[in-house]
Amino acid sequence: MMDFVTEDILSGELVPVILGISPEAVQTAQRMYKKYNVISHVFCDKIPLALRFSLCMKYHVIHKTLGEQLMLHALKEFSEQFGHADVILYLLPCSEYYAKFVWEHHDDLECRFVIADRPEMYRVWFGEKAPIEKGGYV
Repeated sequence: MMDFVTEDILSGELVPVILGISPEAVQTAQRMYKKYNVISHVFCDKIPLALRFSLCMKYHVIHKTLGEQLMLHALKEFSEQFGHADVILYLLPCSEYYAKFVWEHHDDLECRFVIADRPEMYRVWFGEKAPIEKGGYV
């Protein structure tokens, strides 16, 4: 069994669960930390050396080569460790690969997480100047 949850998560807290490590993921985790004072849980296939000691992210390494089923299992297990705790697990894919993964496994994930849709993903990634479509902005 994987041990994901730490004692630093409080009742009633927003728990950002970020899929993938990208510039958008890093900026999102930093914004969540500054705005809500919460640590983001980042599920990714590797940790870049420059980000290894970031204080706003806790990493959970799940290698892509092991398949999507392991990532799905890890996310389910992560959510189950909260039991009936009063927390909001906010799932945010931060790459096109993980957006596709969430779409394909939406039914399995929706009962465990609040899932950001595409407009919300862009708003969270880019802030108030989120692109509506390629080349356009809100």
